[in-house]
Amino acid sequence: MTKRKLPAAKNWRERDVTDWNTVSFTEYLRDRHTELYGIPYVPGRGGWRMEQGVIKRMIDEHGAEVVRRFIDGCFREYRPTHEYPGVNFTFMYTYMRGRVLPKALAEARVKRGDDVRYEMTAEELADWL
Repeated sequence: MTKRKLPAAKNWRERDVTDWNTVSFTEYLRDRHTELYGIPYVPGRGGWRMEQGVIKRMIDEHGAEVVRRFIDGCFREYRPTHEYPGVNFTFMYTYMRGRVLPKALAEARVKRGDDVRYEMTAEELADWL
């Protein structure tokens, strides 16, 4: 069984999102940021190394598809201002994660077909009331 040859990591458009790595996400952030805001992407305070470390941990914890959904959700929700005309991954992770990541996780769960529902027992309902 031979392993298939992937396009270069920078060619995120040519890779399936499940094959993206930190380099793919870095290039995606740069390209999408320029498309959406018309200015170059600038990494957060810790620079590229810090951002790529956080992206890597997120990929390991949640998978590349969730990270892509998270980034896209942050881009959708972010409203540029005169003082902050763009956004970076450090800002997304620090200030938008609590609001956007649960949505990305839920979208991924629905896409997979997982229909996880929690139903309260009578005792839990009585305690809640």
